[in-house]
Amino acid sequence: MSESEQALRRYVLARQEVASALQAGRQAAEAQGRSDAEEGYRELQARLAEDRFNLAVVGQFKRGKSSLMNAIIGRDLLPTGLLPLTSAITTLCYGPEARVRLQRKGWMLEQEITVGQLAEYVTERGNPGNEKGIIEARVELPVSFLRRGLHFVDTPGVGSAQAANTETTYAFLPQADAVIFVTSVEAPLSEVEDGFLRDIRQHVRRLFIVVNKMDLLADGERDEVLAYLRAGLARVLGAEPRLFPISAQQALAARLRSDDAGLATSGLVGLETELAAFLSLERGQTFLVSLLDRAVRLLDGASPPAVSHAETAAPADLHQQMAALRDRLLAGQLEPTRAAADNPPIVVASFDNRVSTTARAKTAARQPAAITAGGACPVCAAQTQALLDLFVETQYALGTAADAQQSFAQAHGFCQVHTWQFQPFTSPQGLSAGLGPLIETVLADLRRIIETPPAEIMPQVEARLSAPKVCAACRIAEEAERAAVAHFLQEIETAEGRRRYAHSSGLCLRHLRAILARKPRQQTTSYLLRQQAQRLEEISEDMRSYVLKRAALRRGLTNSDEEGAWRRALVQLVGERNAYP
Repeated sequence: MSESEQALRRYVLARQEVASALQAGRQAAEAQGRSDAEEGYRELQARLAEDRFNLAVVGQFKRGKSSLMNAIIGRDLLPTGLLPLTSAITTLCYGPEARVRLQRKGWMLEQEITVGQLAEYVTERGNPGNEKGIIEARVELPVSFLRRGLHFVDTPGVGSAQAANTETTYAFLPQADAVIFVTSVEAPLSEVEDGFLRDIRQHVRRLFIVVNKMDLLADGERDEVLAYLRAGLARVLGAEPRLFPISAQQALAARLRSDDAGLATSGLVGLETELAAFLSLERGQTFLVSLLDRAVRLLDGASPPAVSHAETAAPADLHQQMAALRDRLLAGQLEPTRAAADNPPIVVASFDNRVSTTARAKTAARQPAAITAGGACPVCAAQTQALLDLFVETQYALGTAADAQQSFAQAHGFCQVHTWQFQPFTSPQGLSAGLGPLIETVLADLRRIIETPPAEIMPQVEARLSAPKVCAACRIAEEAERAAVAHFLQEIETAEGRRRYAHSSGLCLRHLRAILARKPRQQTTSYLLRQQAQRLEEISEDMRSYVLKRAALRRGLTNSDEEGAWRRALVQLVGERNAYP
């Protein structure tokens, strides 16, 4: 994992900690009958759930703003060319599927179009004078850069013949949280840009300055142009800024062909690293600390609870926890503490290991399951079982108590049968809250394994990915599993097998261990571990986001990935519902 990816991940985890703190405060207020404080916490949760951060890309006409954004997202998506964009805002945000939603003047409902139709609505050629009345085109994309609540905004160029373009961009500036200002070497820091920069500084504190089209300069001209720009910008801004000299066209071409060397030469990597650090640290720190300040003030007005709940922390304890979290974020320490490592295990409930009735899988010969794109674990697909005698009920503890969630994670959850027996008794929200710490524990173990020397990988796999002790009723369909493992090892060594696997739901953890125990080639082992870590990270983020949005009564913000994350988590942890543990 790169340094920028680690920084973004730290912010996500810190945001999850703040979400847990707000939920605990809301539960305490509810237990005390303090409806005003409960509503206050609900509003804070809503703010956290609606965390829209507008990173606007602005500049004079034809400076290469859209080309830069295409390079950053790695797709030739936003229209570029000699004609200006129409006077509409184009926003890129995360979504599980690529689609475009249009907000139009006089329309109460949004219009949905395909990505391929975008140019018909946001370019002067397709929509001259904005005769179609487009206010904003919101493009949803499954791009990791956009996953953490970022809205990447393309604004019309200022200073063109289309006066409405300049007006639209100026009208959006108050909504911008940070700005990427794009100039170019063709006419660096024009009079229009000089005035525009002064206006930008009235609205945003964080400004990134990109000098585009560096590929047009000879080697001897590069330093001269950059020195001229630094002097001019220092005059406008009052301090000499950091410049990011790049070639957006070279960067996009390199990214589309997976050319790391070409990407480094384009200069884009430096900008991306700086953006990642800002989005994960500076922006996140300020936002999260402000929420905790308000949360602590709500606790300051708390009275002793009228009733006692073992699962709900007392206000004094919550005050201390929130204050400690706030102080840690103020110090720039976004890496979460490992509460599970600092506290002894807590017994959540007793679990009866006896199952009165169980169904055994038939061992008759069957065709081995193949890897299929979009399909589930092929080893699970080769096994069957019957699930009977449901007797575990821990819904309330896992849905409301942090100590119960940590205990569940420390125990590595239930066995496969009991996990699926538990599922019908709870809700997706309860499962997402309860399984979150467990998924993150497994993800942390996987990352440690990835960093382990090759000769020590299998001992670490056995130590860290071991399943919990199985129930007495659990039986393994050994013949089906053995045949499926052997068939999988044959397929995964082929290019076609890996292509299908990359587009599948992957292996469950149990069968990942079984595959790795057969000692495939080191290249195959590394490939499977990386794929597994990527899937678990996305599941963890989707579940946390789902819990937060539901708690904040913002159900309309959830996407299909978040709504189905609880089931993907169950499959990853214990396998498919009808497969033996």
